[in-house]
Amino acid sequence: MEHSQTEKDSKISPVRQTSFSLRLSWQELKGRKIVFYINVILVALLIAIPVSLDLIGKARKSSVETRIDYIGPSLILVPRGILSSDLVTAQMKGKTYSSSLFDRINQRLGLYIRNAEPRLTTRMLINGRKLPVTGINFQKVYSYPFREYAPAKREAVLGKVAAEKLILKRNDSLLIEGHSFTVAGIIPTTGGIEDASVFLSLQELQELSGQQNGINEIRLFPESASAYEELKLKLDEYSGTINIIDAYRGDTAEKDVDSTLLVYQRALYTAAFILIALCIMISTYINLDGRKAEISTIYTLGAAQGVIFQLLTLRTLWITLLGSISGYFIALSVTLNQAGQVPFRIIWSTQSFLEVVLATMCLGMVVTIPFAFYSVFKRDLIAHL
Repeated sequence: MEHSQTEKDSKISPVRQTSFSLRLSWQELKGRKIVFYINVILVALLIAIPVSLDLIGKARKSSVETRIDYIGPSLILVPRGILSSDLVTAQMKGKTYSSSLFDRINQRLGLYIRNAEPRLTTRMLINGRKLPVTGINFQKVYSYPFREYAPAKREAVLGKVAAEKLILKRNDSLLIEGHSFTVAGIIPTTGGIEDASVFLSLQELQELSGQQNGINEIRLFPESASAYEELKLKLDEYSGTINIIDAYRGDTAEKDVDSTLLVYQRALYTAAFILIALCIMISTYINLDGRKAEISTIYTLGAAQGVIFQLLTLRTLWITLLGSISGYFIALSVTLNQAGQVPFRIIWSTQSFLEVVLATMCLGMVVTIPFAFYSVFKRDLIAHL
């Protein structure tokens, strides 16, 4: 009988045998619903705790980056000879470079940049007073608070101090170098030179000042803290043309936030996986100890040792698969409830999801295999009949 069964088993492909064992182990778990649910819930909760911290960390990081960008860029590129003090006082000394330089930098270093803005700043006669005027591409602007405005042709946006000096409000008219403009908006105070400036579209200011395609400032918003460092190195090749002004946007603070979160995440993941391993070990031991007679019966009915081994191990595969998936989505819902303003795309990562699920399944199998191997291959399978 054993000989014929062996011949029969040898004709079944490993893939079909594993598929059959998966179905059998699933049916066995469905028959023990309470134990099955308890195991899945335990794994889900243990996974949800570190994943929640991880996702909330991503949400917080996004929030920090947004607030940092709200303040300003990390790097500002100006013509050679212009210093940070000149930039702060809008004294650009009439120096410009071609906007083609912006196109080249944006194209070559786009991998490291979240956004880049070209600007042109000069001083002009406005209603009889000399004030700084800045040209911005409002259609692609990233800086606060300019992305909230979209002035049309012959419209200007005024800083708060400039509006007070000129005694102007929204929809009033003003003369810039003899050309009539309408006040499209007044920006809130920024605490910088913007408060005393007038803003036009970049193209309009280029035409008005006779500096076609001329710019004298490029603002760079790096993709991340590491990209900021990489950008500074890559920009060295332009050192003969530009001066790089480090705006100290807060990248160091961003690094500190990342490193602190990483320490907690690693500690919680380690603790969670240790607890998951212990739960699976206990569950596996109880399952095997309580099924000695059942395993012996299956063996005497002709089931191969390999099939019995798969039945015992694949049980854990189902538990860890369902538990890790449930835990990850519990963590997602917790994060969204804690940080509802963060877009789902910020915290969702297919790679992270797969890593957590696969790591949990692998851990479960590593813990289960020694128990199952001992029960099937090192113990007398008919001793408990």
